[in-house]
Amino acid sequence: MKVCGIIAEYDPFHLGHLYHLRQAKAQSGADFLVCVLGSAFSQRGDAMLFSTRDRARMALENGIDLVLGMPVSFSCAQANRFACGGVGILHRLGIITHLSFGCETDDLSLITAVARLLGQPDKAFIAGMKGSLSGGASFARAQGEALQAALPGMPKSLFSAPNFILAVSYLRELDRLGSDIRAVPVQRRGAYHGTAQDSSASASAIRAMWIQGSISRAFASCPAASTAIMRDAHTHLPDALDKVLLSRLTSAQAQELQTCPEISEGLEKRILAMAREADSRAALLRLVKTKRYPHARINRALSQALLGIKGFPAAPGYARLLGFHGRARPLLRAIAQAGFPLISRPVRSGVPGVALDMRAEELWHLGSGQSAAAAWRQQIVIL
Repeated sequence: MKVCGIIAEYDPFHLGHLYHLRQAKAQSGADFLVCVLGSAFSQRGDAMLFSTRDRARMALENGIDLVLGMPVSFSCAQANRFACGGVGILHRLGIITHLSFGCETDDLSLITAVARLLGQPDKAFIAGMKGSLSGGASFARAQGEALQAALPGMPKSLFSAPNFILAVSYLRELDRLGSDIRAVPVQRRGAYHGTAQDSSASASAIRAMWIQGSISRAFASCPAASTAIMRDAHTHLPDALDKVLLSRLTSAQAQELQTCPEISEGLEKRILAMAREADSRAALLRLVKTKRYPHARINRALSQALLGIKGFPAAPGYARLLGFHGRARPLLRAIAQAGFPLISRPVRSGVPGVALDMRAEELWHLGSGQSAAAAWRQQIVIL
């Protein structure tokens, strides 16, 4: 059988995601779609707007057959780490034949060329990177400038395009693992933050609409199966855990923050000093941000400090079983034969890392106005 894997956050699942699913299934000829879903904290560092369970339900109601949860130490991390978690799980399931992702381009040869250059950089590329970094550029900007010099025909807009960066990271991880999973890029429709037409709005734009109270506009960008779930959902607003975070930082020692994966080069001292001056997470981000340390990296570092993430395992050793369709039971049997652990009952698992995932879930539920215990009462979604 053909099984297409998708790595996503679906916060929330919108019309663009539905278009991608249909294209992924058609282009791969897949019999089943399997999603690895980001945890309660996103790749950009924020808590998700919608709960892990509600996002899993949206995926299943819109055509996904099996939804697995990515460990938070991979989902709340930079692109290459996020890819390591998502691709690593799909590869180890032993059933995935294709990996599909939305991208600003569907030119697989171009994505592959960039992935190979980053995986095996030549002397000119390395020299370009060093020159930009020594000039004070962030890593992302330095890498973009070196890519532009090495691949002059490549559209400049792709260098900082978020889905292109993830696509390259996925291909690099497939290559590192020696995986025979085939990549299926699907051209994105509309701009990443597009709001010109509600039907083409991105997830970030929809979240902004929701937070601003434009609920009807947010619904216009999502399929009916999603809006039915969104109507009754608890949500976690961006500032919900600000006081918890600031309290954590004002009582922390520099040595504690040094263990966070994205904190280095004395960044912990700057964070701790500015935490006493800030009255919110947004204010702290403005105070700490520099040309060297961009917003996204600091935001992830703050969430890693809040959650107590002290290091990254080399590869995902499990995935949480979030939900499935009855028709997907053959997939579960095949995964069981492959031996990759799927955690259905976190309280009984004893698997390293699951406690951290549940810490993230507890904080999400507290921020959404629920009890921490509610995190442990989430049930697997079965349709």
